[in-house]
Amino acid sequence: MMTQQDPRFRNLERKIGLFVLLALACVALVVLLVGIQKDLFSAKYALVFTVDRGTGFTKGMPVKLSGFRVGKITDMTLNEQAMVDITIEVARKYSKWIRSDSTVKLVKEGLVGDSIVEVAVGSLDKPELKTGDSITYLKTKGLDDLADELADKVKPVLIEVRDIIAYINDPDGDLKKTIRNLEKLTRNLEATRSNADTLLLATTQNLEQISSRTTSLLDTATRKIDSLAVASLNTSLEKLPPLLEKTDAALTQVTAISLATKKLSEQAFPLIPGVLSRTEELLFSTDRLVNSLNNSWLLGGGSTPTPSRSYKAGDSHD
Repeated sequence: MMTQQDPRFRNLERKIGLFVLLALACVALVVLLVGIQKDLFSAKYALVFTVDRGTGFTKGMPVKLSGFRVGKITDMTLNEQAMVDITIEVARKYSKWIRSDSTVKLVKEGLVGDSIVEVAVGSLDKPELKTGDSITYLKTKGLDDLADELADKVKPVLIEVRDIIAYINDPDGDLKKTIRNLEKLTRNLEATRSNADTLLLATTQNLEQISSRTTSLLDTATRKIDSLAVASLNTSLEKLPPLLEKTDAALTQVTAISLATKKLSEQAFPLIPGVLSRTEELLFSTDRLVNSLNNSWLLGGGSTPTPSRSYKAGDSHD
């Protein structure tokens, strides 16, 4: 009797084998890609550097050049001098930048990043390093060294802070005394302000009373001045018309006297020269008569008459 076979299971072994081969191919492809990315299949050469302590170094630690990964640490051994020889494996294609004057150092990527071995680019005029050559290691300060250095710098500051705090907390210190004096001054100022407020209030009340009294006095004085001024003005106005009339009359008389004087002077001015001439002639004649009488024998003898001053007709002012 023939066994009937399900068509779904036909060629099952072939399908499984094909699936397995495809999976293996994918795995191989992934491994190949990862190897290419990690430079697993590129040519490499080894370099060695020596450090005092192996702290911070681990196998597989990446080696970077200008921030780009070029290799890793492959071995760490303790030598005869109790120092640590570290072997790094670097891809051959980067050897043109690693020269005899290149250096390596342990650094951190960022402030809290992972530790890496950083290779410094060498001078192009220097020879390239070969497999097994030594490369110079530059010691960098670790966290412990930085902490010790920072502690040495911070310690004096902390001592000064401690002294300042002790000075501030000293009850007999200048600061505490100053604070107490300020408190006393504040209380005194409050009392002074209270007294000043009381004094200002009393002064304000007195000023209000004085102001009211002054206002009433000013009103009374204003009324009296107004009444006196009106009475004096009325009296002056009553006396003013007679005074004006007398002034007009006096001015009229002065004008008349001035005209009469002017006319009299005009009439008398032409006669003045003749009167003066006649007066001079009269004086001359009188002088001659007196001289004749003096020489006359009837009045005093016949002595020779003495010369006398004679008047000369002329200007009346001589």
